[in-house]
Amino acid sequence: MACCLPPIQSALAFATPPNENCISSRNAHSSRPWRRSRSVASSNLSAESTTAHTATGAAAPHLKTTDILSLPSIRSTLIRQEETIIFALIERSQFRQNPEVYQKGTTLSADLGAPIGSTVPSEEEKLSFLEYMLVGTEVLHSGVRRYTSPEEHAFFPSRLPQGMILNPLDYPDDLLSNTGGAAEINFNEILLKKYIDVVVPSIAGEGDDEQYGSTVLADIAVLQALSRRVHYGKFVAESKYRSDPEGYQKLVANNDAEGVMKLLTNAKVEDQVLRRARLKAATYGREPMMSSLPPIDGEVGSGGTGTATDENTAIIAAAAASAVVAAVEAMKADEGREDSSGRSTKVDPTVIESLYRHIVIPLTKDIEVAYLFRRCGRDPPPEYSPDRMSVDCK
Repeated sequence: MACCLPPIQSALAFATPPNENCISSRNAHSSRPWRRSRSVASSNLSAESTTAHTATGAAAPHLKTTDILSLPSIRSTLIRQEETIIFALIERSQFRQNPEVYQKGTTLSADLGAPIGSTVPSEEEKLSFLEYMLVGTEVLHSGVRRYTSPEEHAFFPSRLPQGMILNPLDYPDDLLSNTGGAAEINFNEILLKKYIDVVVPSIAGEGDDEQYGSTVLADIAVLQALSRRVHYGKFVAESKYRSDPEGYQKLVANNDAEGVMKLLTNAKVEDQVLRRARLKAATYGREPMMSSLPPIDGEVGSGGTGTATDENTAIIAAAAASAVVAAVEAMKADEGREDSSGRSTKVDPTVIESLYRHIVIPLTKDIEVAYLFRRCGRDPPPEYSPDRMSVDCK
C-alpha cells in the first residue's frame, strides 16, 4: 500500500519499525487505543530520537508536538496528499462506473456472506461488493494496527476484530484532544455516500466493463486517501484552537457554528488548494509531449555526440517545458477531456478542482467544526453530524 511519510508520522516514526507507520491500525472497540498502548514506547521515542541520524550523519532534530501541529507543517502534509488522491482518481477513471459493485442484493453480492475475519453486527445488513471488499481490506489492515494511528479511520469500525498481529504502538498524548470524544470523530459514512453518488459518475464513463475486482480495488485506494485527507481537519482544528482557545470557547458556548466556521476559514489558502489541485491534475493526467524530447541515442537522426550530462539536461528541460505547456493548455479548457491541441486527458482537471471545492474542503471544514465543538465540551449542531454535509453537494 503506497503511503507517504507526512510530518506527523515523521515524528512518530522513531517509535515505529520502518514503513509500518504507513499500515498501522486501530482497535475499533477501544475509546482511545493509541494512548499509552506500550509502556516502553515513550522512553523509546525519546531515546531513539536523540540517536537518530540523517543521511549526512548529523543528528536528526527532535520534533515537538507544537512543531507537528503547526499550520505550515500540516499544510505541507496536505499538499503531499494531493498527489496520492489525484493518481488514485486517475487509476479509477480507467474503468467504467460499473454500478453493480455499489448495489446490494445483486447477483454479484448476493452470496458473499460476511468478509473473512470480520465481526458480524447484531443486525447484519447486506453488503455491496465494494463494501464487502472494503471490510475485508480493513480487517486485514487492522491486524497490523493501521487504525491505531490517529490519522486513520475505518469505514466499518464495528466490523473490525479485536486482536492485532503486531503489538500496539504508543503515540504522543497531546496530538489531539479526546474531550467529548473529539479525537474519535469519523465522517466516513457521508464520505462513502458522496464518493458513490458524486465522485464516481464524475470521473468514470457510464456503463459496465465487467472489471469489478479492479474497480473496487481502485475505489478503496481513493476512499482511503480521501478519508485521510478530510480527517486531517482534526489536526487543523487542534492547531487553530491552540492559537485562539478563548475565541473558539466563546463561539461554541454561544452555539455559534457559523462563527466557528468563519473563524477557521482561510479563503486565500482554499483558493490556492483549488488552483494547485487543478494544475496537478492537468499535469499528471496527460501523456508527455514526446515530440519535444531530444532523440534517444541510436534513434534515426540522433547524432550521439552529446555527453550524458548534455542529454540529461536536454531531457529535463524538454520535460519541464512539456509539463508547463500541457498544464497551461488544460487550465484554459473549461470542460471536456481534450485541450485545445486535441490531446486527451485521463481525468478532467476541472473535475478534480470541483471535487476539492464541493466535497474535500467542505467536508474537512465540517470535521473541523464538529471537532472544535466537542473540544470545547459541547455536541455539534445536527448539520455537523457524520452522516451529512452542512452544505450538501448534488
